[in-house]
Amino acid sequence: MFRLTDVHKSYKDGEKESRILRGIDLTVQEKELITVMGPSGCGKSTLLNILALLAEPTSGTVHVDGKQVDYRRETELEALRRDKIGLVFQNPNLIGCLNPLENLLLAMNPKSSGRSGRKAAMELLDRVGLAGKYKSDIRSLSGGEAQRVSIVRALVNRPQVLLCDEPTGALDGDNGRLVVELLLATRRETGCALVIVTHDKELGALGERRIMLNGGQVLGMDQGLQAV
Repeated sequence: MFRLTDVHKSYKDGEKESRILRGIDLTVQEKELITVMGPSGCGKSTLLNILALLAEPTSGTVHVDGKQVDYRRETELEALRRDKIGLVFQNPNLIGCLNPLENLLLAMNPKSSGRSGRKAAMELLDRVGLAGKYKSDIRSLSGGEAQRVSIVRALVNRPQVLLCDEPTGALDGDNGRLVVELLLATRRETGCALVIVTHDKELGALGERRIMLNGGQVLGMDQGLQAV
């Protein structure tokens, strides 16, 4: 489904070059649960951005559904991001001037009709217990509620893979557990692959494949237990 081959990523600051990723090979299969761990600055978020097609590798290739990604074709990139990838960040990144329902509708594929799109968005909000707050001011939501909105916003186009960057990092223990349960339930119900970047060892242990990064390289990869 998603395949990275010998991916390197560097950034230049004047004459100084920082090598962030060094020869990453990674395949994300359908319905897979992968967790990625490692110390700060090891390249976890950069790896996630490349999987999300938000960053182009300095060298190496990225394939989606067997086709190599061409970064010169911005329209195709936008379609891939919209139709195949859902993104959840540590902070919800919701649009403050829009209510929860409007945040979901804005993220939808334009091909979705107005009435059916609104119905689907309301069903998603109902699924996470927020149907009664669909018109609420975003600023009135708790941190856990806002993160639940961000998760269902990532699901509006039924992506093949849901990419999560520290999804519980800004939440307290109870809200963090609710978000993890929601992510796992989403994977079971929709069949999407789930890739989670985390510092949380308990969350990291849930991966069917657990990847350890350090210095921009994969230091270890092992099989975890099937998440339920």
